[in-house]
Amino acid sequence: MDQLSNFFSDIPSWVGVILLVVFVLSGRLFRDAWKGQTGRWKLKCWVFGLLALVSFCLMVFGVFDFGWANR
Repeated sequence: MDQLSNFFSDIPSWVGVILLVVFVLSGRLFRDAWKGQTGRWKLKCWVFGLLALVSFCLMVFGVFDFGWANR
């Protein structure tokens, strides 16, 4: 359990930017797969939806290390 709490603490701030980009792109791909509904669209929706969920949860519950905030 200690390793899990260490994983969510002190995430570098640049990882937050990457998570935001992944969240936006996976949400867009989810929406396109949902609207298109062609060939394996359910699988694509699950994959992109889970990517969006994981990146959102990491952004919300993660503790980001902003170097300027510790001064």
